[in-house]
Amino acid sequence: MSVFDTVDQKILHILRKSGRASHAMIAKEVGLSAPAVGDRIRKLEQAGVIRGYRAVLDPQGIGLPICAFVAIAPQPRKPASQLVAHLSLQPEIEELHAVAGDYSYVAKVRVASTEDLDAFLDRLFMLEGVERTETTMVLKTNLERPMHLPFQRPS
Repeated sequence: MSVFDTVDQKILHILRKSGRASHAMIAKEVGLSAPAVGDRIRKLEQAGVIRGYRAVLDPQGIGLPICAFVAIAPQPRKPASQLVAHLSLQPEIEELHAVAGDYSYVAKVRVASTEDLDAFLDRLFMLEGVERTETTMVLKTNLERPMHLPFQRPS
């Protein structure tokens, strides 16, 4: 599903701001009945546009104040899928992206302390398939937001 009418756009905007919004509340906002909103949401889910609903947690509040980006270069002539499988098992890795450049992957990592980051990096470097890494610690997060909706104009 790649074409959205204005009602779908409004529904997505509301759900992005509040995934817990009821169908009745959304219906009032978009001028439809609650069952009609439910049908539209179900279609957006089935089309894979809405992939899920989750709570947005405060990293500080759950004891993971340290954030770092770790660039990872794989060992030459090793299957990338095996390295990705090993990296996917590391609970500290919040995001893992294949990228172009000197490093093939960039991982967003969250840990409780710099000591935990050091221990993680030691474990990471020992994983089969890791050739080298480069770590950038986050000092301060100035902006973190959900992805923009391409059909909305900035206000």
